[in-house]
Amino acid sequence: MGYISFHVPPFPVFIKGGEDRFNEGTKHFKRIYTVFDLLYVKKGLLYMTEDNREYTIKEGEYIILAPGLEHFGHKNSPRDTRIYWIHFTIPQSYLLAGTGHENWSDVQTREGDFEHPSSFHFKIPRYAEVVHRDFIEKILENLFSVTGQTPDFPLRQQLYFEELLVQLQKEALKIPTAAERVVEETLKFLQKHYQKDVRMEDLAKEIHFHPDYITRCMQKTLGMTPVHYVNVYRISQAKRLLATTDYKISAVAGEVGIEDSTYFSKLFKKIEGVSPLEFRKIVSRRRK
Repeated sequence: MGYISFHVPPFPVFIKGGEDRFNEGTKHFKRIYTVFDLLYVKKGLLYMTEDNREYTIKEGEYIILAPGLEHFGHKNSPRDTRIYWIHFTIPQSYLLAGTGHENWSDVQTREGDFEHPSSFHFKIPRYAEVVHRDFIEKILENLFSVTGQTPDFPLRQQLYFEELLVQLQKEALKIPTAAERVVEETLKFLQKHYQKDVRMEDLAKEIHFHPDYITRCMQKTLGMTPVHYVNVYRISQAKRLLATTDYKISAVAGEVGIEDSTYFSKLFKKIEGVSPLEFRKIVSRRRK
């Protein structure tokens, strides 16, 4: 299926998106769009045809359908299927290319200076399996979060969408297998011990790598440090508790490994854009 080739800045523009479900025995309808349509399968199986070519999109895979080409579901889903969908446009020129990049040095085409921004040439696969599924689904969850009722959310959606494109580009590059293994072990450790005081020394001892090397692997593969990741993971767990329990804010903070409730509230607002209390109120209103 090839790649979408385009230059940034400016980034492609997020238009609209959401979650959808195809029940067992149903399929995607036929249409032609004037914008790009990204479909990510979170659960199940989706059969799609674009320009007379058939594709099977499995769990953890995505397809980017191009504007002007007819697409439709050529076969019913064999089981209930949940997807994320995103409509976006590329304001500048783009190409549907046959080959991608090998490493990040191919992506960055110019170093920025005091008067000009850095320039990049993206080549994102139009049909692929994501490598870091949890991270990608976290970005998609943020895109369509219930905090969308905040006035600035459309602006934040664009930022999340740009983060998604950067991650898809990074996943398309040749990342050393050793680095992927380090990141996999790091995520397992952090997800297991997030309720405790996580120290880099303990992580390094557990997976037998130097803290600096672990951090470099995380930044290259996921675009974030271990500390940033564990904070994001803690807040994702806190959102679940805020939505499903009546725990006090201080108790929720303690449950996710943060003893200082004031710091927890500041971190929550920094990541989610609203305070824990405001988040709980929004969830409560949505249920009524």
